Amino acid sequence: MPHLSPLNWILSPVIFWFLLISFSSILWWSQSISFPKMSSSLITPQPINWSW
Repeated sequence: MPHLSPLNWILSPVIFWFLLISFSSILWWSQSISFPKMSSSLITPQPINWSW
């Protein structure tokens, strides 16, 4: 049992940072995909119909 405690102190920040980085990268990826659609719909109002 004493060997598990340092492992937990090492693993829990690694898991936390991995989840945080993957979540932020997924958010950035979805924003970077939806951003050209938003900019094109701002330029011309027609793409709103098919982008929804």
